Amino acid sequence: MKRFTAAVIGLGQIGLTYDFDPARKRPASHVLAYMLNDDISLVGAADPEPEREGLLRKLAGPVKFYADMEKLLTENPALDIVSVCTPPGLHLENIEFILRRARPKIIFCEKPLVKNVEEAARLKSLLAGKETLLVPNISRRWSTGLKKIGESIEKEEFGRLQKITARYTRGVYNTGAHLFDLLRRWAGGIKSVQVAEKVATSAEKDADPSFSFLFDTEKGAKGFAEAFDDRQYYIFEIDLYCSKGKIAFRNSGNDVFYYRVREHALFSGFGQLSFCRGDEGLFNESLVAGAVANLAGVLRGEEEPACCLDDAVYPLLAAAALEKSYKSNKRRERVDLL
Repeated sequence: MKRFTAAVIGLGQIGLTYDFDPARKRPASHVLAYMLNDDISLVGAADPEPEREGLLRKLAGPVKFYADMEKLLTENPALDIVSVCTPPGLHLENIEFILRRARPKIIFCEKPLVKNVEEAARLKSLLAGKETLLVPNISRRWSTGLKKIGESIEKEEFGRLQKITARYTRGVYNTGAHLFDLLRRWAGGIKSVQVAEKVATSAEKDADPSFSFLFDTEKGAKGFAEAFDDRQYYIFEIDLYCSKGKIAFRNSGNDVFYYRVREHALFSGFGQLSFCRGDEGLFNESLVAGAVANLAGVLRGEEEPACCLDDAVYPLLAAAALEKSYKSNKRRERVDLL
């Protein structure tokens, strides 16, 4: 018998339907990640769209479908985990409702965690003193391959981190949640930002702007992030320039390449960046499966969560500073903590 119980609220892409995409590494959704975990029983899933019931049956067999989360929580008040996979604009009210109707040990919530800084402050106040642990799904937190980048920077394997360039699409709140979290882990967070231009992307329909911008970090590295229109192509890349080499984050983090300074092959007295090793196919590891395994370890009392509330609030603060910079005629703005 499995030790813990879970339910999923919201059966859209990350909640359920990503696992019907043959290009994705399975499990790619919360539903299938719980189904495949040896410690966790998925006891129910809720969504207001009735057609999602048939898709749930195809993926999860007898798991009970609910048309609303109130009935799910009423029938299952002692859940260990509740996954919140609804649209970001509903996250705060969903979490408030869950805490009124049940007391799960963990709420596992998709990003962006909430809509804005004001909601983040309300959420922190709401959770203060509660026994329920909120774990945001900033998915690259569970990539074992990407942890090596942080270890390399910490050891200064390629010297001191000096400059950062990034290329991204789809919004400072959507892709920005990953970008700002990675920069915080590698460079100590962003101290200030300055917008260079606004770029139209498909995220505009979700009121999520995309900016190209300058930034500087707590550990002294300076950088530039350039926004691209994902309606032409999707891109998420980061180059970390160190004093003795470079680390290149490619293909959304699926591939990482390391370069070391060698004697230049063409010009005497100069150095050049030469490839020394690569880690490819990192997404052959299911990140959502790693996240769910971590949650089970937390419930067993054997692990700490790889992502906490403040980790998901920080990207909102950086995104808010960018919006402030854009509205203030592209003035440099500080990223202030709550």
